[in-house]
Amino acid sequence: MLFNPRPSTAQPSRLFRKPMRNVVGMVTVVVLGWAVGGPAGAQSAREEVRLNWQGDDGRVFGLVSPQITPDPLIKPSARGGLELKITPVPDFPSPVVNAEDLPEPTADVWTHLRKGFALNNLNNSRVFEHERFLRKNTRMVNLMLVRSRPYLYFIAEECFKRGLPTELALIPFVESQFNPNARSPAAAEGLWQFIPSTGRNFDLKQNRYVDERRDIRASTRAALDYLTYLYDMHKDWHLALASYNWGEGSVLRAVKRARDRGLEPTYENLDMPAETRNYVPKLQALKNLLMTPEDFNVTLPDVPYSPYFTEISHPTNLDLRELARLADIDLDSIKKLNSGLNQPVLYASQGATLLVPVYHEGKLRETLQSYQFDGGRAASLGATDGFGGGQSTRRAPKVVKVRKGDTLTEIAQRYGVDLDDLKAMNKLGRGTLLKPGSTLRLPGGTESVQTGTRSASRSGAKAKSATKGVARQTRPKGKARR
Repeated sequence: MLFNPRPSTAQPSRLFRKPMRNVVGMVTVVVLGWAVGGPAGAQSAREEVRLNWQGDDGRVFGLVSPQITPDPLIKPSARGGLELKITPVPDFPSPVVNAEDLPEPTADVWTHLRKGFALNNLNNSRVFEHERFLRKNTRMVNLMLVRSRPYLYFIAEECFKRGLPTELALIPFVESQFNPNARSPAAAEGLWQFIPSTGRNFDLKQNRYVDERRDIRASTRAALDYLTYLYDMHKDWHLALASYNWGEGSVLRAVKRARDRGLEPTYENLDMPAETRNYVPKLQALKNLLMTPEDFNVTLPDVPYSPYFTEISHPTNLDLRELARLADIDLDSIKKLNSGLNQPVLYASQGATLLVPVYHEGKLRETLQSYQFDGGRAASLGATDGFGGGQSTRRAPKVVKVRKGDTLTEIAQRYGVDLDDLKAMNKLGRGTLLKPGSTLRLPGGTESVQTGTRSASRSGAKAKSATKGVARQTRPKGKARR
């Protein structure tokens, strides 16, 4: 459902029958567009929701693309882009959180978030309009709050570690409704809605195998780095948030215009597009909801202040579908924590850690002890045809067809041949990319292999060579376009 908030001509007293409460931590976040539907599936099934539509006075809740806008006021780096000087712990006085001020460990995540709220509150007609929208759409609000459960603890902890105001943990409500697979028409992706160029500026890997703009840990750390950089630039969190939405170059120009007119360069005095004018009021509205959910007829879901997920290291390729089947758990419970994967396969060349729910950790670790990867198929050790009783062997064919996503290393492992021999047999050079549907000749050194295992006769130095080969094969051809 699209929502186009229009400022009311009525006085605030008519919008609200009872007086506004002056709560120190009144919250802000309105769901701009709240049109995202349900937990994310595979990348091919991700919905590209049109949420950047803009009306006369404001835009809908939904996906907002943080951008870096080239500007003469910003010094370019030697590489031609922005020179981003990130301060890990910013030097500002307001968001200081003392350990003794924190709630008890048994408190839920909402209590911890409220304790860390530190931004100045807004109290204007735009905030009232977005609050009214939240009151009228409690079903959407409840769905969004539940969807945030796997991620909110991690994001809140990152804010506390850096000494940042915890209002920043609410930004994904505004940006993506906490849908890690959300994609905007401007090609922004993930919880924090990074466009490709901004993602590259913050070292978010984007290739055929992974897109770290959708990775919960990598994208959160990059977003907080970016917001810290913006605060260091403006020394004002409202202007930092405006820059996250509109681009720091645009905000710097608006600040200069305000000063030229003799105005103080505050958020309210800047000449900004409707989307940016509504950005902080939307955040304030959701902040208010979290402070007094009863005023919005909302019951906050139970989200304990404890880790929802943990990581498991696995040094070889891992098919998430087969892992979930063998462990007898829901595949979506793994995929929603590993949304950065472009395929439901964790390639060892791209990372050796898998995020899993803490309540499935024991079962998954036990399953991984008997797991083998076979080019997208998995089997238990000591299984016939992958399912039970004895070992299964097969003869390696002389010619094989390249499948989508294959690398030379994977083919060498799949058929038990040496990587260097495979390259020499097919006259393949360094960094060669394989075309799906093409054929490769296999060296005849190994006639049969065990299912899912490598039976190459060479090891040691050759294995190291194979590892290096993975990195060469997975290097993308070029940078993604903005």
